[in-house]
Amino acid sequence: MPNEFTATTRNRATLGDVIGTRELSAWQTAPGVTWIQTRSPEYARKLARRSDARLVAVGIDGGFMRTFCFRHSLTWARKLVTRYTQNGGCTNARKTAPASPAAADSPEVRRT
Repeated sequence: MPNEFTATTRNRATLGDVIGTRELSAWQTAPGVTWIQTRSPEYARKLARRSDARLVAVGIDGGFMRTFCFRHSLTWARKLVTRYTQNGGCTNARKTAPASPAAADSPEVRRT
């Protein structure tokens, strides 16, 4: 497991188990309450936009860090962390190359 760590290999998560990567990790603080911590401004923006997120901690020394509280299980958090970290970046990033070289040079069109 190069960049990913999991504190447990059991099927059932317990308090204190930590899942995720250095950039985005999660642990359960109480039954039904999970904290997700990120060191990435991009993940922090995505988490802050969620209606079920509550910011509980901000790192002020030693680099960027935000911790959010969610009223969900660690299983839910594991799925969220997996979805956010798959493909090594944000999930809404472009996944395919432009159709033509001219399209690569043109500015992207924003749709509202």
